[in-house]
Amino acid sequence: MNDLKQDLELLYELQTYDVEIANIRNQINQSPALIEEKNKELKIKKTETDAKKKSFVELNFIKKEKESLLDSKEKAISKYSMELNAVKSNDIYKALLLEIEKAKDDKNIIEDELLELMNKIDNESVIVKKSAAELKEFEQKIATDVSKIETFKKKLEDEIDGLEQAREEHKLKVNQSILSQYERLREGRDGEGIAIVNGESCGACGMMLRPQLINQAQKGRELVFCDNCSRILLKK
Repeated sequence: MNDLKQDLELLYELQTYDVEIANIRNQINQSPALIEEKNKELKIKKTETDAKKKSFVELNFIKKEKESLLDSKEKAISKYSMELNAVKSNDIYKALLLEIEKAKDDKNIIEDELLELMNKIDNESVIVKKSAAELKEFEQKIATDVSKIETFKKKLEDEIDGLEQAREEHKLKVNQSILSQYERLREGRDGEGIAIVNGESCGACGMMLRPQLINQAQKGRELVFCDNCSRILLKK
């Protein structure tokens, strides 16, 4: 093979394109997971906000129930008071007085509970409004973050387009026979089919190389392969 070392140098330069393209593709492939993570953060924030809204709604529902109960007690007091004027039996009169007293006691308790409940509702209202404002701000932040991720992804895709075009142009300089072996070897080997001899070891897998292989790679008269990872060896 004439000028084998020069062919391998060109092949190694081609591999720099492949490695860079692979690294960029890896970054691109991470984009969906990054966006999903942002959406999860937003979902958690919405869940927290919804829980506060639910608490506020429940308090208002309880308030309505208390108000309805209070109204029933007030009506009962009014009813019993009217009946007092019509009864002739002393026992019934006393019984009605007891019912009125009990209804008034219940009414006082309900009014106290309503007052406490309304204070809670006022406090919850402030919390809910604050939470809603925070959610809106957080939604805007997430939208900005997702937009940045998508913009960066588009930038990377444009970079790959440029690198692939440059790779295709460079590929024409490489010996086609060696290129076909390289393309086959780099599959399943992290996209790398050629490795530099690093001292006495393979620069790709790190395995120690036999002296004979190093000498053969140094002479550059034939293709030499790592015994461990099978990559083509280049001795600079």
